[in-house]
Amino acid sequence: MKAFVREVAGLARAGEPFVLATVVESSGSTPRSSGAKMAVRRDGSIIGTVGGGLAEARACRSAREMLAGRVLDGRARLMFVDMTQELAADSDMICGGGLSMFLEMASPGGECARVYAELDDMLRKGDAATLETRFQGGETPLVIGHDIVSGRPEGETPVFNRDGDPMVLAEPFIPPAPLYIFGAGHVSRFTARVAAMVGFRTVVLDDREDFANRERFPEADEVVVLRSFAGCCDVFREDPEAFVVIVTRGHLHDRNVLAEALRTQARYVGMIGSSTKRNKIYASLLSDGFDQADIDRCHSPIGLPIGGQTPEEIAVSIVGELIKVRAGKA
Repeated sequence: MKAFVREVAGLARAGEPFVLATVVESSGSTPRSSGAKMAVRRDGSIIGTVGGGLAEARACRSAREMLAGRVLDGRARLMFVDMTQELAADSDMICGGGLSMFLEMASPGGECARVYAELDDMLRKGDAATLETRFQGGETPLVIGHDIVSGRPEGETPVFNRDGDPMVLAEPFIPPAPLYIFGAGHVSRFTARVAAMVGFRTVVLDDREDFANRERFPEADEVVVLRSFAGCCDVFREDPEAFVVIVTRGHLHDRNVLAEALRTQARYVGMIGSSTKRNKIYASLLSDGFDQADIDRCHSPIGLPIGGQTPEEIAVSIVGELIKVRAGKA
């Protein structure tokens, strides 16, 4: 969802109109459940998906019809697609249910565009929220308001109340697991890029402004220039969902960051380097009062053993291990 919000926010910031399609109800066997989203652009291209096949084709057709006329912010449609065996067979899909989709027109500078730009900013910072969209039904449905409610939502699926007046769609937006990458060198660049592609909220930290900047890390959610590595993990010390990758420019910095990371509740801590380097750092930490249980939390040498040599290959190895831990397979 983070990547989808970012792309939609990009359309909004560029002043491009679009139609947002959201699955608000589903029943039986359908290709996507409630909450699936897609943005349709004026040229017919799409961002995201509501499941492909019949449902997506109908949503795209309706969206193009809406965009073909005058762009009116908040103009909406509520449509139902019956995915019976007969209809699904025509689209090579094995389904037997139905789904309702809400289509909303977003004009440049309009409310929908504004809230998605705000949601993008919130998710980049790791802040959760619920987007409440209120709309009137009838022959010409119209969105009459959006509210962003800060704080972690109670559930992870949208809640659609069609019985009220106005109808209300409440959608949770929960930031993904944060990945803190210490060091802004070559391996870090590609690790941040690959990690962002697979859904981590990436934060790059280094004490060198020439390396830690937006030009080098356009995909990162945050780029932080530290005054020093002392206390560098304080911001996520109590976060059990945090992932930490240590790829600084030298053994001393790696050692100091690892000491900070092992004092946190991070779910994953990994450090680059050879076994020889690792063992020297471990010995230093043990002499400073860390115990073996602390040391055993660290994944080092970092990454899956796929024989990576280049920064790009090492990044794939590292992120592969992150995915494995995130999926509970480690």
